[in-house]
Amino acid sequence: MDMASIGAVPTQDRSKAPLRFGILGAARIGPDALFSPAKTHLEVVITAVACRDQARGSKYARKHNIPKVYSGQRAYYGMASLSHRANIDVGLDFVDLVEDPHIDVVYVPLPVSMHFEWSMRALQAGKHVLVEKPMTSTADETRQIFALAQEKGLVALEAIHCTFHPVLQRVRDIVRSGELGQIKSVRAEFAWPSIVAHFLFPKDDIRFKYEMGGGCQMDMGVYPLTVIRYVTGAESAPLEVISATPTGHAADPTRIDRAMHATYALPDSVIAETFADLSAPGWGPFGLIPHWPKIGLSVSLEGGNIEVYNPLDPGVTHHIKVKPKHGTARTEKHYRYADGRGEKTWHSYTYQLHAFVDKVRGRTPWTWREPITTITAIETMERIYAKAGLPPRVASTYNSGLAQATVPSTTATV
Repeated sequence: MDMASIGAVPTQDRSKAPLRFGILGAARIGPDALFSPAKTHLEVVITAVACRDQARGSKYARKHNIPKVYSGQRAYYGMASLSHRANIDVGLDFVDLVEDPHIDVVYVPLPVSMHFEWSMRALQAGKHVLVEKPMTSTADETRQIFALAQEKGLVALEAIHCTFHPVLQRVRDIVRSGELGQIKSVRAEFAWPSIVAHFLFPKDDIRFKYEMGGGCQMDMGVYPLTVIRYVTGAESAPLEVISATPTGHAADPTRIDRAMHATYALPDSVIAETFADLSAPGWGPFGLIPHWPKIGLSVSLEGGNIEVYNPLDPGVTHHIKVKPKHGTARTEKHYRYADGRGEKTWHSYTYQLHAFVDKVRGRTPWTWREPITTITAIETMERIYAKAGLPPRVASTYNSGLAQATVPSTTATV
């Protein structure tokens, strides 16, 4: 390896105008998922935010140095209002954010039930889209998004940031190397103790609202499912769901899962398991003793085990423990790609943004999440809810006016 490449940032084209991003909603995730990563990339600028509450939108824009705000009931697609405070332009030309000719990419961190409509509107307006996970409430909606993106020559990406970090890639490389033999089983879990969840999720949080695409599996549950598919390579077809056991949320126990435990049958007799909980109760007398957060991945192989702490947000902290049955155990940490690109300080969202920009610019990203992977993941979640005896997530009522998606449906199972 060329030592001069260690810690080097990826290729960035200074000669081109930067990609101009607009964000739909004054989302809490915006700073971590987009604004901070954008500071590492010369080809990215945050140009506008749309928020139906003008005061909230203007405050958000000032805080994050966003020059333009769209507000009002038609903030995402209607008339823009004005504000001249703190050099914030709230839309002098009255063009909505999605159709603003000065926007190249639309970031969609809205409630899941709104992802399909606003992704489609953005694509129809000629914008690339970066859509928070899960991409939509149904697999058919996701097929339509990718079909339209393909038709228009645009990039659409579901923001599963953890798969872009070098940690999961390293784990997958170890598995594929054959160092520990064939996989026997894999388990991934993500659970917040209730004492933490109390501060993370207000009682009226969108995660607890069925009509907005709520449910644990639709939020935290996406990550364990993504991880087991990624490290085993079972990403081209929906998984066979053996069992799915929900724990209903107190506010809507027959439709919203507070927690979900599921098992799967993978090829070559591999058994997989996922668990997610938005608010795990404590233990001991009256449940007053909180559990420690569960954020882990365990891979059991013929010749040993791999245990990963925090594969979901490894930029904060993580470790990979490789424990062969015969030989010396070791602990690894990885913050850069094998060729040295990246930075130790980079969050997984940063790696994701760099890959997205590369794709838009016509360069080859370090890694990429293909449409079939996203489609079959949502098909698997549909199977999980069916097996759990909970109703399917609500499909969008938005009519794109387009013919049925040309992206083929997947009927096979792995």
